[in-house]
Amino acid sequence: MKFLAYAVLSLFGFAAIGSLIPAIPVLGELGPILTSTAGPWVTLISLFGAVWLFLRSRRNRRRRTYFVAALAATAALGFGYVQSQQISVARANGVGIDMTQALFATSQNAASPKPETVIYAAYDGQKLPLDIYRPASGSRPAPVIVYIHGGGWVSQTLKQREADYRWFVAHGYLVISLEYSLSTDKRHTWNVVEPQLGCALAWVGANAGRYGGDASKLALWGESAGGNLVLNISYRGNAGTLKPSCTGTMPHIVAALALYPVVDPARMYRPVDSVLGGFGRMMGDNYTGGSPEKFPDRYMAIASATHIGAKAPPTLLIVPEADHLVDPQAAYFFEARARAAGIPTRLIKVPYAEHAFDLRSGSIGNQLVRRAMLRFLDEHGMRA
Repeated sequence: MKFLAYAVLSLFGFAAIGSLIPAIPVLGELGPILTSTAGPWVTLISLFGAVWLFLRSRRNRRRRTYFVAALAATAALGFGYVQSQQISVARANGVGIDMTQALFATSQNAASPKPETVIYAAYDGQKLPLDIYRPASGSRPAPVIVYIHGGGWVSQTLKQREADYRWFVAHGYLVISLEYSLSTDKRHTWNVVEPQLGCALAWVGANAGRYGGDASKLALWGESAGGNLVLNISYRGNAGTLKPSCTGTMPHIVAALALYPVVDPARMYRPVDSVLGGFGRMMGDNYTGGSPEKFPDRYMAIASATHIGAKAPPTLLIVPEADHLVDPQAAYFFEARARAAGIPTRLIKVPYAEHAFDLRSGSIGNQLVRRAMLRFLDEHGMRA
């Protein structure tokens, strides 16, 4: 038992160093992951462990005990500092963090509300569903948030963030989550998915009112590859350059909410990290059929900066600064170009945070993202 305690506290200590210095291989990923999934608990356990070991070291005077005690203290201070910096960013963006909620953060699985499922199209023998989460009946139609999941265009489903859907429904929004055709090593959907999702949005525009929604108040929300799709579809849709794969008219998008988006797939193909780099290349190969050198036109077509234009909706970008899969610099460059084009844009940089830092429901990162998105929607005419 003592050996296990020493091992865990030592791991926490090295992971804290990785959090503070993200360039360290493996530890630079492990530290931010621990922060996002169990940061408050890791800090408390490390703090109590450091006190216990320092008291123990006064009795046995063993170097190993002193060393592990120092690592535990490093973990407590390091993880505490990282979380304090993330809380400061949240507060700077008008978001308060509930630490009790953060302590008891949970998975995204949610038993309610139960969605209503509609098949909006089919492709390659596969039915394409969308899930509808209704708010309680109100005196006026609810604004609509449409969610497009991430997963590198090759994985995940429309059930990805059920707890977040429930949170927005509780705040008066009609939430609709979309599915689309995923890519494989044999099926490359780079030119299929955006028209498909345009078809889904045409359905939303025509039918949201039947479910208590107001399609004139429509925002898109997605993360990672889903963030790429949100930006491309909202910018192309508002510009009139996206033709849905079915009959119908694309509705106007009022706001785009993109979390750690793959704004430049070619840049993700050239990895920033030796561990996660292979995933970036695999996603690019499956989605487009090959490398940026082999298919430069395809990568240009799916790069979000290609579609920047005057009619693009107000855009919120939330970017983790320690992202080892999607280079944060690409998002910073995109934001500067969008702002220069006159698009109302807000960029929130989350310090010491890794890709998918917000997926633990109720965590510090998750609270920051939810509240920042809600605040942005309020500011742009989407108040529930």
